[in-house]
Amino acid sequence: MKKMHLSLSTILFVFLAEFSSAQTIIRGPYLQSQGPNSIIIRWRTDSLTDSRVYYGSTIGSNTLFADSATPTTEHRVRLNGLTPLTKYFYSVGSATQTLRGNDPLLFFKTAPDSSSHTPVRFWVIGDFGHGSTPQKQVRDSYLQYVAQDNNPADFQLWVGDDAYTDGTDPQYQTNVFDTTNCYGNLFLNMPFVPTPGNHDWNSICNWQGPCNIDPNVQTGPYLNIVDPPIEGELGGVASHLKLFYSFDYGDIHFISLNSELGSTTPAYNWVGVFDNTTTFTSPMINWLRADLAATTKKWKVAFWHQCPYSGQDNFTELSSGQFFTFATRDHFNPNLEQYGVDLVLTGHDHNYQRSYLINGLYDFKAGFTPSMIVNGGNGDDAQGQAYIKYTNGPLAGKGTVYVVEGNSSEGNSYSPITHPVIYWGEACDTCYGSTIIDVNGDRLDEKYLSSRGVVMDHFTILKQAWTGIDEELITNSGFQVYPNPAVDEAEVKYSITRNCFVMMDLLGIDGRVIHSLFSGERQPGDYSDVLKLDKSGVSAGTYLIRLNCNGEVKYRKIVKMN
Repeated sequence: MKKMHLSLSTILFVFLAEFSSAQTIIRGPYLQSQGPNSIIIRWRTDSLTDSRVYYGSTIGSNTLFADSATPTTEHRVRLNGLTPLTKYFYSVGSATQTLRGNDPLLFFKTAPDSSSHTPVRFWVIGDFGHGSTPQKQVRDSYLQYVAQDNNPADFQLWVGDDAYTDGTDPQYQTNVFDTTNCYGNLFLNMPFVPTPGNHDWNSICNWQGPCNIDPNVQTGPYLNIVDPPIEGELGGVASHLKLFYSFDYGDIHFISLNSELGSTTPAYNWVGVFDNTTTFTSPMINWLRADLAATTKKWKVAFWHQCPYSGQDNFTELSSGQFFTFATRDHFNPNLEQYGVDLVLTGHDHNYQRSYLINGLYDFKAGFTPSMIVNGGNGDDAQGQAYIKYTNGPLAGKGTVYVVEGNSSEGNSYSPITHPVIYWGEACDTCYGSTIIDVNGDRLDEKYLSSRGVVMDHFTILKQAWTGIDEELITNSGFQVYPNPAVDEAEVKYSITRNCFVMMDLLGIDGRVIHSLFSGERQPGDYSDVLKLDKSGVSAGTYLIRLNCNGEVKYRKIVKMN
C-alpha cells in the first residue's frame, strides 16, 4: 500500500475548511486605536481561522481588504492608508467566509488629521461594568441625548472598573460586551479608549496580594482585550506598554495613566503608593513628564481611575485608607498642572463630582488655601462665569478642572459632598450618569447627564489671551481680605503710612472695573472696610480688589462663592 505524505499547511487547510462552516463570532467586532489613517478591528470566534476585513465607502464593499494569515480565535486586523474624517463600512471573517457584513451598523469614522481643528465629542463612563439595569439606563440616556442633534460621540472613554468584580474575561463578556445592558452594539461603530480600575486589575496583579510582579510583564484579561496606541503612532511619546499611553485627536492630547501600578516592592511601585515624597519617580512618571513636554496641542486631557479629590465621606482623606488616590494626587497632579493640563477625568468613588478651576493642592483638605482656586465660579458661560485658561501672561496654562465620573452603573448612598475644591456633585444609591464633553476651537463644554436624561451639571473652559493685570502687582503685604473665598461679604484690611487719597475698586480678572468700593481722603493708620459682595451684583468667580493710594497701586485676589 502506497503511503500518503501531507504537509503541515495542507493539514491546516483541511482542518480550517472542515470547521469554518461552524465558526461563529462570540465577541465583537469592536474598534481600537482610531487614527486619521488607520484603525484596528478586533473580534473573537469560537474556532481557529485566519482573519480578513473588507472595507469601503458603501455597505458590503469588498474591493479593499486586509488580512492576517495566522489562525486564531482572537482576531486583530489593522487597516492602514485610510482618509481622515471619513466614514467606512466593513465586514469581518476569514479569507473564505464573511461572518458578519452587509450590516449598516458595521462602520467606523476615522479621526481628524493632526492639523485639523474640527469639533470633537467624547462620552465618559466610569465604574460601569455590572451588566445591570442602571448600566443600560445610562447607556440609553446617552443615546437619546445625542439623537436630539444627531451628534454621536467620536469615541467612548473609560475611567476604570470596567468589569466587576475582578476583571475576568467572562465578566468582560457579560458586563461590557453584552448587547442587552451593555455596549456590544455600540462597539460595532464606536471605538472605546480604555484605562483600568482596581477591580479590573484584580485579575492582573492585585496589590493587596501584595502585587510583586514587574509591570513590564504583567498580563491578564484587560490587557488582552484592549489595543491602544503605545508606539506613538497616533501622537505622543511611545510608552511601549498597554499599561499607559497617549494619543492626539484633533486639537486634544489625551493621556491615559494607570493608578493601579502600586506595590510594596519599590521597583514595581510605579504609581508611588505609600510614598508622598516630592522626589518620587518611576518609569510611568518619567514617561508622563516626557510626553507632556513634547505635546503642542491646544487642549490636554488626562484620565485614570482613582480620584485625587472627593468630598463624599472624606473618601480622599487619610481616614479612608484610599492610599492609591493619595498617590495620584501626590505624583500625577503636580506634573499635569506644571504642563497646563486642562481637564482630569477619574472614577472610583461611585458618584459624580467636579471641582472649580484649581491649582496646587497635592495634600489632604487641611492643606488647602484659597489661592489654590484659580476661578471659584460655577463655570456657566451663559452667566459670564466660564473658566478661563490663559494662553500667555502670568496665568498662562494655570488651572485644572477635576471630574469624578464613577456612577455609570453604581451609586453610593447619599451623604453630603464637602471638599474645598469641589464645586458640585451628585451622590445617592440611585444616582447614575455619564459625562459628555465637546471641544471646539478655544472652547470645551462638559455636561453631566443623568440616567433620567437630565443635564444635572455643566461647565465651560475657554482659552484666551491674557488682557489682565501683571501678577507681580498683586501683593499680600499690608493688604488682606478675609474670608477668601467669600460668599456674601468680606473684610478688607490695609495700612496707610501717609496722608493720601484712597480709591478702592472691585475689578474683573481682566482689569474691568465692576464696582467702586471707596473713594476719599484718609490719614495714616490701619483700616478695615466691609465689602458687600451680595450687594455688588457680582456672580461667583475670581476678582481683584484694587487699592490706590496717591497713585501707588496694589491688588488682591478674592474668590466669590455661590
